[in-house]
Amino acid sequence: MKKVQINNIELCYQTFGQSKHPAILLLSGLGTALTRWTLPFCQQLVERGYYVIRYDQRDTGCSSFTPHSFAHTGEVMDVLQKGKAEAPFYTLYDLAADAIHLLDYLQIEKAHIMGRSMGGIVGQLLASTYANRVLSLTLIMTTSLNPILPQTSPEVMQQMMAPLPNYFTDKEQHIQARLAFLQRIGSTDLPLNEQEEIQLIEEDFQRNAKPNNTLLHVCAIGFTPYNPEITANISCPTLIVHGTNDPIFPQEHSLDLHAAIFHSKLLLIEHMGHDLHPARFQKVLNAFSQI
Repeated sequence: MKKVQINNIELCYQTFGQSKHPAILLLSGLGTALTRWTLPFCQQLVERGYYVIRYDQRDTGCSSFTPHSFAHTGEVMDVLQKGKAEAPFYTLYDLAADAIHLLDYLQIEKAHIMGRSMGGIVGQLLASTYANRVLSLTLIMTTSLNPILPQTSPEVMQQMMAPLPNYFTDKEQHIQARLAFLQRIGSTDLPLNEQEEIQLIEEDFQRNAKPNNTLLHVCAIGFTPYNPEITANISCPTLIVHGTNDPIFPQEHSLDLHAAIFHSKLLLIEHMGHDLHPARFQKVLNAFSQI
């Protein structure tokens, strides 16, 4: 893995395949590092002829961390009530700009964009604001932020925001809490591969002992207001992938995106939750290849 300094932000990235092939930039979700785009998924893209870039967005993995921490989740609401992102806080537009700067550094003029969850919102901003840089857009289990849509249940939200046991002093409890949450939001027709998930959790802490700053991403979303012009301005080929059992963004979010993005294609997967299970890689990538 390599690092690049961009506008006082250090981004850690990794590439797969040959740079002469069409590039695809993978955008991770809320508080998750590049590892969530697993090696088998990246390899399948390479086998299909793509140059794959995955990277840690700021406040995750081995990229730059904002020098701010929250004593409790209630402080997040206090920050958001200010209504404007002032340093050290930022918006999803800033994360989109980070992505463009990374493409500039890699000398990639145009790329396919694939984003999951929060990364899908960043992807929409890229396709709308930097249309000349985006070949296609794939949105996986994400939202337009339209406030009229069904929201995450309080139970799931509470579980998602709850502080985790310290990985280094209480590793077993940390892992069990993470697995319980993944089980809660995952697909209902496919079993959670606990061993794979444990390996990903351990890999994250081997890469960087500091936990991902999820609450900074929560603030970034909060400082990015819903704007229907974003989806209205997306003109590139677009695929929307969503599950019928997603408890974070219920399936209405995908229907909203499909209606808002002209000529988009929708792949609605029965029983899929807020996850991208390896058993679904081929189905998703086949749909991606056809947009």
